[in-house]
Amino acid sequence: MYISSHYKIYLPLIVLIFTSCKRNPFADDGIRNYIFMGHTYQGEDRVDDRLVEMDFSDYDQIWLGGDMCSETTKNLSGIEHMDDIFDISSSNTHWALGNHDIRNGNVNWITETTDRPTYYATYFDGITLLVLNTNFSLYGYNDSVNTNAQFQLIQNVCDTIKKSSHLILLSHHVCWGNIAEKTNVKRFTNVDFSSRMWLNYNPNLRYNDGVYPKLKEVRKRGVKVIHIAGDFGQRSTSYKYLTQDSIQFLGSGITSAIKWNEQFRTFGKPDSILIFRHDINKRKLSWRFEVLKEEDIN
Repeated sequence: MYISSHYKIYLPLIVLIFTSCKRNPFADDGIRNYIFMGHTYQGEDRVDDRLVEMDFSDYDQIWLGGDMCSETTKNLSGIEHMDDIFDISSSNTHWALGNHDIRNGNVNWITETTDRPTYYATYFDGITLLVLNTNFSLYGYNDSVNTNAQFQLIQNVCDTIKKSSHLILLSHHVCWGNIAEKTNVKRFTNVDFSSRMWLNYNPNLRYNDGVYPKLKEVRKRGVKVIHIAGDFGQRSTSYKYLTQDSIQFLGSGITSAIKWNEQFRTFGKPDSILIFRHDINKRKLSWRFEVLKEEDIN
């Protein structure tokens, strides 16, 4: 059971939560399809029009990379819109919150609608999914309680994972910049959060010092590791990097056709979303970037 919580006051969640995924009744061949979308805002309480018109019934899971509306929690209409489009109250929709999603407060609207805290772990069909909150050091505020609790959750998952074929981490901000320096990731992501995500008095809690070594241990045990971030779009719509430790970093984001985005180099160019095909029986998960076009909506 998920625990409803508020961004600033909910109790630390350390126990790994396993929930079953409601499967597509027609997908009896062991094939599942997932979609990831990030940085999708077109208005204060509206996502990109192309997504509003999109049919998501072909996807068994929807993964959201944050900054969904520009002011998602300013008015309740933003949450209602999100639920209408992405069915965020479903156990098959997972949302890694972005700064645009939480900067107006009212995060309880999100947790009450999803019936989940802002960071958690879940399991389905051989995949362990870690949904992270990368906003605990924003706006001159350092939430050390939840920073520590989230790190403890990651550590617990990495120390106990055994039967999963894949460990997938979802976050809004890119926090692996120090690891992927040779790819010059700062040219691709909207903001490089490598030194801020795990901001804490304990340097071991930072991603490159604390999280990445745990991911390497998981990979050495034969579990494939993918970390996906959604803070892309303004500089590039897609990003991929396979580390020398065989850990896959992926990024995907959208640049909506709004005046604010006219200043960015991707404005008016094709956007992309990230599509996954999961063969449960063969324990294989493949992915591809798919161009999001107006003519593809219908």
